[in-house]
Amino acid sequence: MEVEVTIEHEGTPYTATYLVVGDELIVYLPNGEPRATVLRGLNPESAARQHLRSYIRSVTQHKQ
Repeated sequence: MEVEVTIEHEGTPYTATYLVVGDELIVYLPNGEPRATVLRGLNPESAARQHLRSYIRSVTQHKQ
């Protein structure tokens, strides 16, 4: 089952979906790009938020 995580940055909401398959987290970023992480005990939502934060940094740096 896919789960959504949303982070608002400077008034703009960014949403990614993620799912866990075994011990692997697969995150689908707002641009459709998938990213994967082996969880090894990490909290899936926390790890998905980190991927989304990284995406937001890369997108907002390009706007400056």
